[in-house]
Amino acid sequence: MTKKHYFFNRGFTFVELMVAITIIGILSSIVYANFGDARKAARDDIRKTDLKNLQLAIETYKAQNGTYPTQGCGTAPWAGPGPQPAWGCTADEYIVGLVPDFIPALPRDSVFEDMNGVGYMYASDGTDYKLMAHRSIESKFVTSYDNEFARCPSNLSGNCILGNNSDVYAVYSAGKADW
Repeated sequence: MTKKHYFFNRGFTFVELMVAITIIGILSSIVYANFGDARKAARDDIRKTDLKNLQLAIETYKAQNGTYPTQGCGTAPWAGPGPQPAWGCTADEYIVGLVPDFIPALPRDSVFEDMNGVGYMYASDGTDYKLMAHRSIESKFVTSYDNEFARCPSNLSGNCILGNNSDVYAVYSAGKADW
């Protein structure tokens, strides 16, 4: 009797390889989708941290100077680093006087700052201020007036309907809560 050699029968068939590749592709897309959501949540956390750091710098500025810092562009209602609509202006130094003594640099939104009316916005009359991450929230939306980053603590002024402002984070002085 002769021994048969089964050299060509020791591998995977083409169909088996295609099934394995398809399964790996499906699993990769699921992992990537979940990773994308985590990245959005992380960017929202960065926006919250930026606002808290700026709030601390603004309050420290007031403690030393007696007034809140003014916004860039002078008398425009709002100032921010990206393109602003007609009611605002574009200014890289959108909060005047904070850099470098109170904060190393003013933050910019990493994703949306180049969009019109989206990103960090600041307004101040010297007595009060409001600072917002405006229309840039990606996943951790504001769903309650009790949220510490809610644009307003209530809807007394009619400007703060949560559905319209759920993608806005804000910090502010007491006098500008309902701006």
